[in-house]
Amino acid sequence: MTDIQLVSYEPGDKDAYVGLLEEAWGARGLTKAEFEWWFERNPAGSLMSVARSEGRVVGVAAHSLSRMVLEGDARMASFSVHATTHESVRGRGVFSDLQRRNAREAQEGGVAVVLGFASPPTAPIFLGPLGWTEITRYRMWARPLSIRGAQPALQQSVAKPNRRRAFENLGDDAAPDWPNHVVRDSRYLDWRYLDSPRGYESFAWENGYVVLGRRGGTAFIADLVAPRSELRGLLRLAIRRASGRVLIAVPAPEQRSTFLSLGFLPTHKSLHFIGKALAGHLNTDPRAWRFTLGDADFF
Repeated sequence: MTDIQLVSYEPGDKDAYVGLLEEAWGARGLTKAEFEWWFERNPAGSLMSVARSEGRVVGVAAHSLSRMVLEGDARMASFSVHATTHESVRGRGVFSDLQRRNAREAQEGGVAVVLGFASPPTAPIFLGPLGWTEITRYRMWARPLSIRGAQPALQQSVAKPNRRRAFENLGDDAAPDWPNHVVRDSRYLDWRYLDSPRGYESFAWENGYVVLGRRGGTAFIADLVAPRSELRGLLRLAIRRASGRVLIAVPAPEQRSTFLSLGFLPTHKSLHFIGKALAGHLNTDPRAWRFTLGDADFF
């Protein structure tokens, strides 16, 4: 592939990167404002590569870096995100080569593992020539919102709506008892939800919080951290505040009975969770991980 060069992303590539995502994915791509928020303001940083042919960007791929707790230790991980190629170079290995370039740079920087939520077209590439491992599929649950009178009663005075204090006083991690997970401190949560151009709503309870989002006409629970005593109240708040016909979420195993009692049911849709060890060990036990929809870049 002597006519294709793989190089580090430069600020001058922004319009081409955004344009290539829009060409490939339409409305599911990133706006320029989302691009700048996701990549330029991520407090943990980003790794980005582009493929050029005759001076034109024909492929893009990135890793979003995240502070995580892995096997009880604070480590840096990365998520493979927002990668695609122009139709003129598909079938030539550009997507795979961009992924290898980013993984190599991440490993050299001490990143323990690279993780991702694979789409049907990319899963065979990741699990085949790139040597990634399938870990599990997180089943999405859904609850209708259009049933008249279905919303449970709510003590509204307990909740504090979308203000910056929603993520104050969390300490080093709002969810220290979770298995392997993204560290949820105030800096991360402020960036991920309060500073986002996607219009999330964040609500605090005494010892937990819930974040609501809307993507493609669907309401979803982007993040939920709650002790058992507050879970039902936060879910009721989310149901009441969500708009649209349906609310989706990915409940943890110990939360499913509560979700079920409030009208949520499992659907046929899932997040396909995959990963690869870089400068650390990859635990392939599904029970060793905990994610919410907000941990996926497309929600």
